[in-house]
Amino acid sequence: MDRLIQNNRAIIVPIDFSITSENALMHAADHAHVFKNDIVMLHIIEESYLSSLFGSNQNYKNDMIKTGVELKLEELKTKILSKYPKLKIDYFVYTGKVYKAIVEVSEKMNCDCIIMGTNGAEGIEHIVGSTSSRVMSYADVPVIIVNEFPKKGKYEKIILPIDQTIESKQKVTWAIHIAKKYNSEVHIICEVEDDEFLRNRIKATIYQVKNILEQNNVKCLIYELGNKEYPGRLGDDTLKYADEISADLILIMTHQEKGFTEYIFGSEAQHIVNRVKRVPVMCIHPKETGFKYEGTDGFY
Repeated sequence: MDRLIQNNRAIIVPIDFSITSENALMHAADHAHVFKNDIVMLHIIEESYLSSLFGSNQNYKNDMIKTGVELKLEELKTKILSKYPKLKIDYFVYTGKVYKAIVEVSEKMNCDCIIMGTNGAEGIEHIVGSTSSRVMSYADVPVIIVNEFPKKGKYEKIILPIDQTIESKQKVTWAIHIAKKYNSEVHIICEVEDDEFLRNRIKATIYQVKNILEQNNVKCLIYELGNKEYPGRLGDDTLKYADEISADLILIMTHQEKGFTEYIFGSEAQHIVNRVKRVPVMCIHPKETGFKYEGTDGFY
């Protein structure tokens, strides 16, 4: 791939050749096949790392590293096409700071979403947990985090945690879009509040969400995380519930702080991303226009 081309059907998959980044690639391929998306594999070469290996010999280091990387990307492309021969898949080698490069490419391409692994190895394999968090904080498009390879290849059970923020309800749009494609069951979960006013407020919200889902013919149920069975923080309780029902996807939101250009994770959302192992997590950015009910084009 010689240059960036705008493609709002593309799923960007950062590749560092770690197991988790390859898990993310296979996960992306499964869903690109269903949603008719394209895939763009993205490998980032960090100048600071290369300089430590090759000094000032710019041409030598760039040609040598790029050639080796492209050969490995071709191998991954062949592997994906052996499973999905009609899938359109390309790759791009980019230079820069990893998380900044991922966000920059996603903006230039106007892509559909980013699917990436949560950690990586040392040296040239750069996709680490902190990188994932930064990408989710800065990217305007949805970001799906994958650690272990999801065995089902589809989202049968989706967890939709709801809190008292207005932005929390915006996740319903994506839940509807995904659930309709996979005939998923959406689990609306919330913490049980001790304060009666807060308890009634959150109850009204979750039943409103349930009504919206049912109006869109999406199967759903409500589960309140009681203090006896779920005494921990919301992030831990969400992950516990996800394991108990063998969930296939968790939807969370970022929260934007006034005065900052980037999106900042709420503490519980960050906790989920840091600790999740088996279940993919989709992170969505709140929109200033408020809650949308309609579906969206592309994968998400």
